[in-house]
Amino acid sequence: MNNANHFRNAIVEYIRNWKQEIDIALEKPVGYRFVDNPRVIDILLHYNGKFMGIEAKYQEVEGTAYQKLFYTLEDCKNAPIPVLIVFAGKGIKTDVKSRLIMSGYGIEVEFIDGRIKERKPMLLQRIAIELGINWFNLV
Repeated sequence: MNNANHFRNAIVEYIRNWKQEIDIALEKPVGYRFVDNPRVIDILLHYNGKFMGIEAKYQEVEGTAYQKLFYTLEDCKNAPIPVLIVFAGKGIKTDVKSRLIMSGYGIEVEFIDGRIKERKPMLLQRIAIELGINWFNLV
């Protein structure tokens, strides 16, 4: 399994540790990109009749892969459900991080020893608010 899949799975485990009854599915088609190309979401959450997607993006070394984040951002803006881009890694440039966060779609987390860590529970809050979960009990 590559680091991207480890990162995705760590996000899933992080959410499961909240002990909420959130249904979690991986790699599910949600809507379309262009020319009838199905869009596949890394993580799909379902809770109490509401859906939310998460694109998990991890890049440890610098390179051109960060450019895909701009396409991912455009996909999120056009998705039929709320979608977040959860990202980590030293290879994502500061300007890209800023653009993702300022767009309202990006949330940076730490990925240390195979686990997700948040200094401030932004991911927890956003998911809870979007899905209608009382997040006051989770922090």
